[in-house]
Amino acid sequence: MARARVALFDVERLSAERLVGIYRVLGEVDGPRHYARRLAVALHTTGHVFARHGADMGLTLGRLTEAIELCRRLDPAEHRDRDAVLRGMQTTHQWALYRYGRRGEALAVRRELVALARAGGGERRVLAEAMLGLAVGLVEDGRDDEAESLFAEAVAVTAGLRRDHRLTADRHWYVTAHAGHLATRGRFAEAAEVYAPLLGGVGDGGDGGLAVAVDAMPDDRRVPILLYGAHLLAAAQRRVEGRAVFARAVETYRRGVDPGPVHAPVRGRFRGSVHSLSHDRLAHHLAVFGAADEPADVAHATTRDHWSPTRLDRYVRAETALRGALDGPTAGAAERLVLERRLNVRAAFAWMPRAAVIDRLLPAFAKAVDHARAFAVADPDAGAPLLVRALTDHALLLAGVGRAAEGVADLEEAGAVYG
Repeated sequence: MARARVALFDVERLSAERLVGIYRVLGEVDGPRHYARRLAVALHTTGHVFARHGADMGLTLGRLTEAIELCRRLDPAEHRDRDAVLRGMQTTHQWALYRYGRRGEALAVRRELVALARAGGGERRVLAEAMLGLAVGLVEDGRDDEAESLFAEAVAVTAGLRRDHRLTADRHWYVTAHAGHLATRGRFAEAAEVYAPLLGGVGDGGDGGLAVAVDAMPDDRRVPILLYGAHLLAAAQRRVEGRAVFARAVETYRRGVDPGPVHAPVRGRFRGSVHSLSHDRLAHHLAVFGAADEPADVAHATTRDHWSPTRLDRYVRAETALRGALDGPTAGAAERLVLERRLNVRAAFAWMPRAAVIDRLLPAFAKAVDHARAFAVADPDAGAPLLVRALTDHALLLAGVGRAAEGVADLEEAGAVYG
């Protein structure tokens, strides 16, 4: 016991596994209440590490379950952040359950996270995130009807919040998730209505401000939001409105480019702004545009943070099968373009430095544009939408690496084809 107390003088150098043993010993001497929180945190840390490295399922889940039970028993008057700590532990727990193939239990934990957020009465963004996580889990299990109400409620929960800058900027994620879910089910008219407030073409209509119009968004969000809005409007047979929104996207992109002096680096809203188009956001937007090409049991209109690890693994591992199909002799020209894009989007999901994006991804996306152009010449009706998508993909990728000026021609060509 004395050695355990001495060891704590150098606590920052101790592994979480050793801390578990120390806190257990001291808890037996001083009473479990004195070390309950620290033991819970150490157990959670070891469980998290075990899950990430694929350790024994019983050991991993046992650690996480014990951590959660200890955290539940903490006095909230003494530990005011207890619920926040518990949410973090539950998030790790559901991730581990999915990793070990126990989907039913993982979904139950996601339900509990929603209940915990509702009961907490705290930040509405926490509740919206929990709802989105549960909705995605339901989609993955084929329970779309139940998921739909949660997607809609996540939008409603975040309505009217104007003082939280981060939420005001991020509210479009929830709107996109709801509209994207409807679109993947073929309900394009409803999806376009849900998305319309983001485009600024529809007022609040008494809904309390379900969304912030695109013009109030940070610069990096505007062009992708407008492009997806144009896509939904076209799919809903509202092509006149879709063309107008697409033209706004082109103009917004063009205004964001300021070449500066000759031979100087590209500046402007895609490069100089603190809200420059980041690689992870780019990958998300590309995935949203291609959601209809992917299996229905993945919520592609949401960020990967909400996907279960098994679905994410399957998404990545599909690359081998996609490449085999692309190289097969039976794939038609349109199918080959779709397969090529699905491979490119998967490559975009992998984090890489800007130099690697330029060396690896840009040539692949440029090649996709060439293939789409050739197909559009051979079959204008079927090829035009694929060419528009390939051009906008390439323009967004160029913006993401600070070469937005080169993407203006792509978007202008896409606008001509679209119109």
